Amino acid sequence: MGKPPRKKGMMERRKRPRSRKSPGVKPDSALRTLKKDSCANCAKSLKGSERALFVEEEIGRIFCSEECISEYFTPDVEVLEQEYLGLVSSEDLAPEKREELAYLRWITMEEPDEAWRQKTPSGDFRYTLISEFNPSDKPVWFICICLLLRGDPSFLFIAFPTVDERLVHYYRRGEKVQWIKPRKDGQKEEAAGNAGPPVPADNAPMTDGLADKWTEDETVRARLGTKRREDDIPQEEYQLYQGCMNETLDEPDEIWSVAVNDNPGAPRVYHFIKHYPEEAPPVWFVIVARDTDNEEQLEVVDAFPTKDPGLVQGYRQGEQEMGGSMLQPKSKLVH
Repeated sequence: MGKPPRKKGMMERRKRPRSRKSPGVKPDSALRTLKKDSCANCAKSLKGSERALFVEEEIGRIFCSEECISEYFTPDVEVLEQEYLGLVSSEDLAPEKREELAYLRWITMEEPDEAWRQKTPSGDFRYTLISEFNPSDKPVWFICICLLLRGDPSFLFIAFPTVDERLVHYYRRGEKVQWIKPRKDGQKEEAAGNAGPPVPADNAPMTDGLADKWTEDETVRARLGTKRREDDIPQEEYQLYQGCMNETLDEPDEIWSVAVNDNPGAPRVYHFIKHYPEEAPPVWFVIVARDTDNEEQLEVVDAFPTKDPGLVQGYRQGEQEMGGSMLQPKSKLVH
């Protein structure tokens, strides 16, 4: 049985890099000529660097920035996009509907119904994560193709929803592997079949991150709501509150924002909160959104109802941009 929808997002895959440099296709031999302490994309030396990023363990490529990760894998992304465009049926979901369902990628990457592993010619493993949802009387599948790092998705090549079961079958490539959920103590177990030895602690890069602008630190800030009370609204009932999404975006009672880091001009995370006191018990709807490269748009990364006032209080952090006597914040388009 499919899961109910929970989150809403804007993009169906990571953004294109800001760099104007043409990435070009890298031959497999390039991997052997790069130094282990150099960025796999630009060859910048990372020896002694506190910010070395990595997205897989089979080859052990490291990068100096999210931009270099995006640029390095752009040729692979474009190949997968062209493959998808050649396969998708005209009777499948319309572009507007695909964008509307793009938020399902977050659930699929966190808890897929199926996981398939395929080894690439370059030597790393590409994972296809598939989940089935039932937002109406017709099932919808969501497919994510990504790399894994220690059991977690680390680079997203492409992600899309579909109602075409034949397309779903096509993407069941390689071998099916068991997906291991995070343990209750908060530590994650490695997904079954995630080949390649763990990176030794004394040689491991200091940090790792996704190819888009969503770093580990930002994810922690955005997902305060993961620690929910057992008696809170269950996930299977979230679909009953879908109408609250637009109401909270259009007429929030409160908006709070917090910078993702201390750097000047750092992107911000926004918390939209709306209270429904007429419910018994009272309910709040919370939306977490983030800045995008487009200064006029925000991307929704999480949305949920809750009856826990303590959980809501956790989202009242940073600067209050709206609420009570606060002025209306600058207008931004939210997707």
